[in-house]
Order: sequence, then structure tokens, then C-alpha cells
Amino acid sequence: MKKRKSFGVKLWLWFFLFSAVIFLVLWLLQTVFLQSFYNDMAIRNVEKAVSKMTAHASDSGFYEVIDEIAVSNSLLVFVTDADGNVLYSADEYRRLYGGAKQADDGTDNPYHAGDVMNWEKGTLRNLPYSYQTLVNKLDDAGTGRVGFVTEDETAYVTGVRLGDGRILSVSLPLGTVDRTVGILRVQLVWVSVLSLILGFVLAWIISKRFEKPVTQIAASAREIAGGNFRPELPKGFCAELDELSDTLGETASRLEKAQNAQREFLANVSHDLRTPLTMIKGYAEMVKEISWSDEEKREKDLGIITREADRLTALVNEILEFSAMQADGSVKEYEKIDLSHAVREVIGQFAPFCEQNGFVIEAEVADGLMAAADEIQIKRVIYNFIDNAVNHTDESKRIKVSLTARDGSVRFAVTDYGKEIADEDIPYIWDRYYTARNRKNKAVVSGLGLSIAKVILTAHRAKFGVDSKNNCTFWFELQVGPNTSAAFNSSIVE
Repeated sequence: MKKRKSFGVKLWLWFFLFSAVIFLVLWLLQTVFLQSFYNDMAIRNVEKAVSKMTAHASDSGFYEVIDEIAVSNSLLVFVTDADGNVLYSADEYRRLYGGAKQADDGTDNPYHAGDVMNWEKGTLRNLPYSYQTLVNKLDDAGTGRVGFVTEDETAYVTGVRLGDGRILSVSLPLGTVDRTVGILRVQLVWVSVLSLILGFVLAWIISKRFEKPVTQIAASAREIAGGNFRPELPKGFCAELDELSDTLGETASRLEKAQNAQREFLANVSHDLRTPLTMIKGYAEMVKEISWSDEEKREKDLGIITREADRLTALVNEILEFSAMQADGSVKEYEKIDLSHAVREVIGQFAPFCEQNGFVIEAEVADGLMAAADEIQIKRVIYNFIDNAVNHTDESKRIKVSLTARDGSVRFAVTDYGKEIADEDIPYIWDRYYTARNRKNKAVVSGLGLSIAKVILTAHRAKFGVDSKNNCTFWFELQVGPNTSAAFNSSIVE
């Protein structure tokens, strides 16, 4: 199997790759695409400048506006008449001459320096070679405004025919960015090398910083798998890893409880299986060696063997049923059943036992109470509650069963009059094999009755519990169905 890279190595590789991609994009933008970006932005700026100049073409301060825009946008501007005579010119250096006829060194000033426009040599700049091309394009276009890049791609030229026959020509060099690109390349080389080295080191530090808590959590998980359910879990690095540590800790705690419960379950099952098996074996040997010839003694011993076999069968069946219920964690939707009828049926099952052993079941069951439930499973809960009461009631052998309607629910309750359950025992009475009170009856029981009832009631999303003040009452409540306002019926089973 191919060995996978560690978390730290993968994090370092991805971070380093991210840095490399960032610098590749930066190189492309600052070198390869810089000229095209510059040209697009420059052309848009020139067009905006021309629109602004055109808007002031009829103003008395038209040339002052040209000067301002030409200087601020590094433009070369000419205003000519229809015959190509230069009426005015301006560029980004015009203000340096201050309008003087001669420059400081005595040479002719190439800019007009007076109020009167004329063709005096040296007072105006010569038209660029692209001027005639501009005029031709204006004539061909017929729109009064054109813009184009020169054939050698060194400048962008745009022109407008003003309303009085004048022509406004504006141009901007496009090749000047090449020098900037050369400077940027040198800078980018140094910046890229230094940044990649820094990114390499930073990625290594970050990967190690992230790898440490993950490695510690992995080690703790291995400890849990090895049986140490209370490992030291790292916390404090980030919220997500803290949450992972908390989840792992909670999982370890549940595994520990499950393992302890499993050991307890096996110990209790072993004990409960050992007792009937020992008695069956012992009485079978007694029948074989001692009471085989004594019919009365033999029948008594065989009766004990049969009783213990029944007890063993009941125990095994309930263990299997309990395991199946625990494995089925699905949430179900139940149909409405006649809970009143179900309670009376279960009470009827105890009639022979009560008659034989002198028990009395006082039943107060309202008629026609409906509830959403699985009828077979709820009958099992009712049976287990009554059976538990039979095993723990006092010498009066009296048990009270009630089914009443409450706001939005139906409440079933079974009361025995035996020993109270201590407050510290109540949270555990639903656990497997937990015994909080001594049994008064020696009937065949497995010790799983309340645990099975808990699983069923939890699946039904029912409320349930026990009240152990004066008398001990086990109860549960199910959502009420229709027809719950029927008459109340009271009966006693003896």
C-alpha cells in the first residue's frame, strides 16, 4: 500500500504551491499583461479628456481647459482650422515655459506666447505625422469623431470636428511603459526570490504548528483503541481541534461505560445462567440417583427442573429481545391503538397467577383512551411494570393499576406497596440487572424487564419515570388519540 504524506507535509506543499501561484500571477500581470492594461486604461482616459475638452469648445477659456487637461494627462493637443493651420497647441510641458516667447536658454519657444494666433516660426509646435491620417479617418467616418492606434503602435490618436470647422487632435504615447516593465522585472526577481524563501520557511513553521496537535490527537485515539479511555487530549490550538478533542473525549467516556456495561452484563448473565443450570443439573442427578423410585419425590424434583428450565428459557429470550431492541435505533411512526383495551388484556393475563398466589390487582382504567403506539410493544411494557410490582409489593400482595387521560396525553401507572427505592438508586433502576429492592416473589424473572421497557418507551418518545414516596409507582405517558372523554371504569382482579 502506498504510504500517504503526513498532514504537515501536505499543508506545507499546499501553502508553498499557493505562494508560487500568487507570484506567477503577479509576474504575468506586471510584465506580460501590463502593457495591454496600460493601453486600455490610457485610451479610456484620452477619450474622457477629449469629451471634456469638446464640452468647453465654445467657451472663452477653451484653451486654458486644454492646457490643464494636457498637463494633467500627459497629452499632446492641437487645434487646427479646416485647412490644417495650427491655431493652438499644448502638451504636458507647456506650463514650464510660462507663456514666454523664448526659453531660458534663448532658443525659440515652441509654444504660442501671445493673444494673437499666427504662423510665426517658432511660436507653435509642428503637427505630428499622424495628423493627415486623422483627417482622412474623420472624412471617412462621417461621425465627427474617431480614435485609432498608430501603425507602429507607439501612440493613440483621437480627433473631433468642432462645430465651427476646427479640428481637435489629441494623442498619447503608448510605448513609455516598456521602460517601467524593465524596472519591474528586476524588482520582481528579487521580490520573488525573497518571498519564496520566506514562504518556504513560513509554510514549514505553520505546517509543524498545525501538525503537532493533530499528531497528539491521533496518539490519544490510539491510546483509546488500546484500552486507555482517559488519555490526555490537547486543547487550545483552534476551535475545530478543541471540538474534535471534546468529541474524542466523549467517545472515550462512552466506550468506557459501554465496556463496563458489557462486563457487568456478561457477569450478570453468567450468574443468572449458572444458577438455573446448576439447579437443573443437581436435581437431575438427584432424580437419577435418589428419587427415581419415589414417585412423589421424583415429581417434585422434576417440577423444580421444569421451573428452572422455564426460567432459563425466559432469561435467554429476554436477553435476545433486549439486544435486538438496542440494535434497532430507528424512529418509527405508530398508529393509534385502544390503550384501555390493551391494559385490560394484560391485567387479564395475571388473573390465574393472582388467583393461585393470592395477589390483588386494583384496576382503574378509563374507557376508550387512544394513543399512538405499537400495541405489542406497549403491552410488553405494561406487563413488565405489573410484573415488577408483583415482585416487589409487600405482604398485602396488593397492586394498583390506573390509566387516565391528561392534557394531551394518556398516563399509565402501576403502584406497589413494597419497600421504597432510595433516591440515589432511582437513576439506575432502568439499567440491566440493577436491583434496588429485594424481591418478595420467586416468580421466573430475568432482571431485564425495566431495561426492555426503557428501550420501548424511548422508541415511542414517551415520558416515563418512577415516584417512590410512601408507595412506589412506575408510570409512562403517551400522546393522546381521539375518543378520550369516555366513561371511567373501575375493577379489581383477584
